[in-house]
Amino acid sequence: MFVAITKHEMDQFRAATPYAWAKLDETGALPLSDHGADVGATLGALLEQPHWIALLEHAAQRPLSPLDLERLRVLAYLHDLGKANRGFWARQFAGSPIVGHTNETGALFFSRLAREPAVVPLNALIDDWGCWEHFVAVMAHHGTPLRIYTSETKNLEPGNRSQNWQADAHYDPMAQLAALMGDVGQRFPAAFGPGRHLPDNPAFVALLGGMVTLTDWLGSDPTLFPVGEPHLEMRERLRAVSAPAAIHSRGLAHESIVVRNFHEAFGFGPRGAQAEASDPALGRIALLEAETGSGKTEAAIWRWLALREAGAVDGLYFALPTRAAAVQLHGRINAVLERLTGGAVNAVLAVPGYIRSGRDEADRVRDDEERLLPGFDVVWPDGQANDGRWAAEHPKRFLAARVAVGTIDQALMAGLQLRHAHFRATMLARSLLVVDEVHSSDHFMGEVLRAVLRNHTTLGGHALLLSATLTAEMRARLLDPFAPALEFPALDEAVATPYPALSGSHAPPRPVGSDKRREKPVKLTLLGAIDDPQGIAARAVEAARKGASVLIVRNSVNGAVAVAQAVEALAPELAFRAGHVATLHHSRFAPDDRRLLDAAVETAFGKGRSAQGRILCGTQTLEQSLDIDADLLLTDLAPMDVLLQRIGRLHRHDRHDRGTFLNAEAIVLAPKERDLSLYLGRVRDRHGLGPMADGGGVYPDMLAIEATWRLIETNSEIAIPADNRRLVEEALHPDRADALQQELGTDWMNHLAQQQGIAIADRQTAQAAALDVRIPFSELVFPKDMAIATRLGARDRLAMFDSPVPGPFGTQVERLTVPDWMARGISTEAVPEVLISGDVLRFAWDDASFIYDRFGLRRST
Repeated sequence: MFVAITKHEMDQFRAATPYAWAKLDETGALPLSDHGADVGATLGALLEQPHWIALLEHAAQRPLSPLDLERLRVLAYLHDLGKANRGFWARQFAGSPIVGHTNETGALFFSRLAREPAVVPLNALIDDWGCWEHFVAVMAHHGTPLRIYTSETKNLEPGNRSQNWQADAHYDPMAQLAALMGDVGQRFPAAFGPGRHLPDNPAFVALLGGMVTLTDWLGSDPTLFPVGEPHLEMRERLRAVSAPAAIHSRGLAHESIVVRNFHEAFGFGPRGAQAEASDPALGRIALLEAETGSGKTEAAIWRWLALREAGAVDGLYFALPTRAAAVQLHGRINAVLERLTGGAVNAVLAVPGYIRSGRDEADRVRDDEERLLPGFDVVWPDGQANDGRWAAEHPKRFLAARVAVGTIDQALMAGLQLRHAHFRATMLARSLLVVDEVHSSDHFMGEVLRAVLRNHTTLGGHALLLSATLTAEMRARLLDPFAPALEFPALDEAVATPYPALSGSHAPPRPVGSDKRREKPVKLTLLGAIDDPQGIAARAVEAARKGASVLIVRNSVNGAVAVAQAVEALAPELAFRAGHVATLHHSRFAPDDRRLLDAAVETAFGKGRSAQGRILCGTQTLEQSLDIDADLLLTDLAPMDVLLQRIGRLHRHDRHDRGTFLNAEAIVLAPKERDLSLYLGRVRDRHGLGPMADGGGVYPDMLAIEATWRLIETNSEIAIPADNRRLVEEALHPDRADALQQELGTDWMNHLAQQQGIAIADRQTAQAAALDVRIPFSELVFPKDMAIATRLGARDRLAMFDSPVPGPFGTQVERLTVPDWMARGISTEAVPEVLISGDVLRFAWDDASFIYDRFGLRRST
C-alpha cells in the first residue's frame, strides 16, 4: 500500500523528477514517453526484417498492412504505461515501498478509474483496434501473464488498488497518463486511421508478446539508449540510429549466407541422407533416423541452409542431450560458419556456465579481490559487440542468437509455463530447431517436446529431429504433435519400416542410402559383473594392456566412480587423465572442470587419438553426441535404444591401428543372477535398473530391460545399421511388453500396469504444465508451483563461492551446480563456506557438507 512521504522527506521533492519516469541511474531519469518511443522504434526496426514479418503473417493467417504495423509500434510504446502510477513514481525516494507497473494496470479497466478522462482514450484504442489480448500480452513483458483479477471472485489482485492512480500534492498519475496518450497520438497519427481490427489469433498475440519483451530489453540498453540526456525532441536523432543498431548488433537482422553446394559447405560430397535432408516436402517437422556417426549433423546444417535460402527460416538452434555434447558440437558448427561467412556469423554456446560466442569467451566482472560482482556484467576480450554476444551473456537470451548450440532443456523451456516462455518460443520460431539424439525413454520429456513442436510450428517454425534409435510409437507422437489420439503400427509393421530413413509431418518414412563404409558387425557378450567393479576394471585393463582404447559406460555416477577407482588401483598408467589427474566423466563437475574434461576426452578418445591403450569411465554423458572412438565397450545393461547409442561409440571412425580389436565388441554388464524380478521392488544397489520407491529411476521399465537382455542372449552378433530398427522395436514396442508380462506372471503384470500408469501420469503432468500458444493470452495463468522446472534441472542450485578456490585439476572453482535432490533442505539464502580447498574441496552449505574432488561432487555423510 502507498505510504505518504513524511515532512522530513519534503526537501527531496525539490530535486524530484516531476514527470512519469521509466529508468533511473546516476546520470538522471528517463521520461516514460522516451522509453516508450525507444521500444516502439526498436520494434519498428525489427519489423523491417522480412523474416519477422513472415512469422507474424503466418500466425495471423493474413498479410499485415502498414496500419497493422504502426499499431504494433503503438502497443510497444505503451508497454510500460503502468509506470505512470503514483506508487511506482515514488520509488525514486529512498525507503518507498516497491510498487510494480504491470498488474497495476488492472485498476484502469476493472475499477471506477475506467471512466476517468485520461483512461477513456486508452479504452477507446483497445476497442477500436480489437486489441485487448494484444494489450494483455504486451503488459506481460516481464515474463508471466498478468494476474489482474482473481477469476473466481473478479476481485482485483493485490497491487491493482486504484489508490496508486490517485493524485496527491506532488504527483498526478492521471495527468501523466493523459500526456502519454497525447504523445502517442502525435507520434503515431497513422495508427489511428480507419481500418480492420488487428489479427486476434492467439499465436499472433503470443509472437507480439515475445517480440515486445525482446525490444524492451534492447530499448533498455543504456549504451544505445542512455538514461540521461538527450531527451524529448533531442532524442529523435539518437533513436533513429540506435534502434536499427540494436537489431543488427544482436544478430536479429538477416545476414546473407551464400552456399552454392554441399561440398562448399563441408569440404566433401554428400552421403547417405545428407543431400535428401534438404527436401522441403518433408513438412515443418522432419525426422532423420540413421546410425550413430552417419553424418546427421551435416545433414541438419544442410537442411538449415536450404530452408534459409528459401526464406523459410533465419536462425538455427541445435539442441543436444548433454552439456558435453553441446560444447563439442559448438566448435564443429562454428567452424562451418567461419568457413561460410568469414566470421560474420558466430555460433553461441547455449550452456549455462559458459559465455561463449564463436571462438571468443567473456569473463564475468570481478572486484579487486577477484569476487564476482552482482548481476550479469561481462567483459569480452576486445570489448566489442557482435553477432551473438548479447544472446550469449544470459541463459534466458540464448534462443535469441542467430545460431546457437546448446542443451535440449533450453528449447523445452519454450514449451512449459515458465517465466519468459513466450519470449523463448518467439525467438525459437525464427530458427530451424534441430533436436539431436531423440529417443523413447522419458515420457515427460517426450510430451514436453511435443508441446514445443506444436508451438514452434504454430508460430511458423521448422524442426528437424535426429535419432539413431526411435520407436514407431515415439515417431508418431513427434511427427504429429497435434494428434489427441495416436495410431502407430503393430510390431511386425514397425520392424519392417525402412532404416535408415527420412520422414516428416507430411511424408511417411522412406529409405535413404547408407554409407557402406559405416556398416559394421558388433559382437555382443554378456558378463554377469554389474555388481563387481573390480572384475569390470580387470576386464578393461586386460584389453587396454593389449593396446585397446576402452570405454566403460555405467548407469549411475556411483557405479562409474567405483570402476574408475578400481582401474586406477589396478593399473594407474591406463586410467583416463585430465592433465596429470586420474578421473572420469560425468555431469557433476564445475563448469571450468567440465571444459577441461571434455577437451581431455576428445584428445584421448576423439578422431585424432593415438593407438595407446587407455580406459575411460563415465556415465550417460559419454553415450550421446560426443565424437568418441573406442576399440572396446563395456556397458551396464540398459534399454536397447540406449545400448545402441553406446555401441555407436565403437569403431566410430575408420582406423588401421586397432591391433587385435579389429572387430567391434560390446561387453554388456548384467546382474549375476538371471532374475530381473529382483529389481521390481527395492534393491539396495540397483545400478540404475528398476523403479525407485517414488516410481522414478534411471531405467525403471524392467520389461524393456528384460526384452533387451533376451535379445542379447539370442543375438551374439548384430549388424549396424541393418539391425537397428528390429532391435529397438523388439525391445520397446508395446506389443512386446504385453507378451512378456503375460509370460512372466503376476508381479510383472503389476509392474507393467505401474509403468503404464506412470507414463500416463508423466504425460498428463507435462500436458498440464505445457504452454499452448493457441490459448488466448488473457486466459493464461502460470502456476506458482515450479515443480515442473525440477524435471528440466531448472531448480538445481548454484553454490557460489565468495572468491574462486583451487580445484582438483588446478583450475579455479567459483561455482558448482548442485542437483535439486542433493540440495534439499538447504536454505536459499545460505552461502557455502569453504573448509578445505585444493585436490579435495570440502565446503559446508547450511547444515549440509559436500566434497568436490577428481571424482566429482558428492554430499558427505
